[in-house]
Amino acid sequence: MFQCARIVARVVLQAAIFYTVAHLQASSSSTAYVTICCNAPSTISVFNAATLAPSRSIVTGSGGDGIALSPDGKKMFVTVDTKRQLQAIDTSTGAILATIPIPIGVSGTPPLEVVMNPDGAHIYVFAPQVVPNSLLLAMDTTTYQVTASQSIAFSGSLGPLLASPDGKHLYFEIGFVNQYIQVIDAATLALTGQIPVNQSPSGLAVTPSGLILMTDSSNELLVIDPRVSAIVNRFPLPAGSARPAAVISSPDGSAAYIAFGDPSILALNISTGATLFDAPVNYRPIQFAISPDGKELYSLDLSTNGAAGVSEFQIQTQTTVKTTPQLGPLSALALSKDGSALYVVNADISAISSVDVASRQVTHTALGGSGINTVAIEPGAKSVWASSYAFSPSGSILILNLATNRLGFDVGPAGNLSFSPSGTVLYAAGPAQVSILNATSLSQIAVIPAGNLQNIGQAVPSPDGKRLYVSVNFVSGAGPHAPTVSLLSQGEIVVVDTSTYKPVGIINIPDGVGAIGLTPDGSTLLCTSNFGHVHLIATATGAITATIKFTPANGSLVGVAVSPDGSKAYVTDSGNNLLFAANLATHTQVASFPVGSSPSMLAITPDGSEAWTVTAAGLDIVNLASGVVSGPVRLPGTPSAIVIAP
Repeated sequence: MFQCARIVARVVLQAAIFYTVAHLQASSSSTAYVTICCNAPSTISVFNAATLAPSRSIVTGSGGDGIALSPDGKKMFVTVDTKRQLQAIDTSTGAILATIPIPIGVSGTPPLEVVMNPDGAHIYVFAPQVVPNSLLLAMDTTTYQVTASQSIAFSGSLGPLLASPDGKHLYFEIGFVNQYIQVIDAATLALTGQIPVNQSPSGLAVTPSGLILMTDSSNELLVIDPRVSAIVNRFPLPAGSARPAAVISSPDGSAAYIAFGDPSILALNISTGATLFDAPVNYRPIQFAISPDGKELYSLDLSTNGAAGVSEFQIQTQTTVKTTPQLGPLSALALSKDGSALYVVNADISAISSVDVASRQVTHTALGGSGINTVAIEPGAKSVWASSYAFSPSGSILILNLATNRLGFDVGPAGNLSFSPSGTVLYAAGPAQVSILNATSLSQIAVIPAGNLQNIGQAVPSPDGKRLYVSVNFVSGAGPHAPTVSLLSQGEIVVVDTSTYKPVGIINIPDGVGAIGLTPDGSTLLCTSNFGHVHLIATATGAITATIKFTPANGSLVGVAVSPDGSKAYVTDSGNNLLFAANLATHTQVASFPVGSSPSMLAITPDGSEAWTVTAAGLDIVNLASGVVSGPVRLPGTPSAIVIAP
């Protein structure tokens, strides 16, 4: 076993790394493509409000949730939950003008609430937390200094934060039972009153005249006059509707527009409760903004299949003018005061980063998607594909054009991606099924279901393209019991004939199914299992011909890769922070390399000289000849998967 010195990649003057740098010249044209599952920067997409055409994108901090625009449209203020801060951003340049810390502790419960005073002089941030108390801050929008603060006892369900039209008061809903709307003096942040309301409010808005609109789980619209601290109107909403999700007032204060969990928009007269219209749409609005003239209603949406989008609804004709699909999750929107620009926050952006193998530098990052955890490169290396399915049943497939670095996406079947050798077929192994897609049109060719109590992991095609090997865990099953080991479930590898997409064989793996891989000649299938085991399976017979036993045996074998010449296998152990190497001819462990925390996916350079592995901190690189481990290569977020192209 090699005794490896762990070094940092930036320390390039040390003699121990000279050999590594020199050896990399053989792979100087290679590029590693890494998916960033989370914690990449969030973005603000800017749209032309008249056409919903995207005009540009502004990068902000990871976890952006709330947005407020200054009255003149020159600044935006965005909450950044992961860093517990408020960012002031120049809307014309995207430059961050200031970052204002929000002093909340580990009990803080983002998203942070944010609202602008109508005169634009102050912005208010509300940070819910259990201990010590929730925190309300007032900040000057010119000096970016905190001008007042208020500690508020936590009673659950705090928010959203609203400002009265005259700028004198702030409002938010509080409590899980015996709910009320808290009234606050905007100048001093003193708590000045409470307005009792129904249980489980779901949407709040303020009319231009200062009334508060509230929808709730009792399927009512409440009209509240804060001047008398009372509900002045109570209107029932249509029976059978889903729970209201959003409400907004018309600019003249005469109508309320209400969104439900179903695809419709309801308009009510605020004075009489009369239904003005109940218009069906082909999406489910979750937040609203309205044009200054009251003619257009903009919304953040979820489509019927769970995909995110931005829509423009024409109130006079009660029709949707346009819907623009977006990579989600979308968390907030704001319309400029003149109604010309719409700003949409994408809260938790993932990304695909390109890393030059020779220099170990990130050369490009394409932001987009959410929860990306798989990556595949198209044969011919024209595009890199990733999959995002963390926030909807179907998810998104992202396509990075390597010639233009432009990122496109398609909403549809998603999962762990792989290509047929010809590149004409894309396999998407989701938990419930493998979707076989035409790689050009993304139309569905066939589906392989997981069946009852099963969970699909990977779909790996044979080098000749005639077989597809699908790993399946039995969700209700378990491997041999060992209290100190986190066990993989028992399962099987299903062999599929790609001419019919029908199963032609099943390989039972009773001691846990983990990652699978194939030797370059397709003769041997590898499957990681429990207790440091990797099974070697002859693809001609489906029989387990040998088992490699790694030491220590108490870890979790997460990723597997085979050297380009087929002589060695490399396996990551996320429990012990190791990369194992094994000789496939002798079925023995030949080395172990200490790497960074929680190594998972890995890739071998085309010349077989290095193993690149994803860790919690970035990418670690193992020189397989010298045993030197370097890294981490820092990435704009937490990496999840890797592939290396020549």
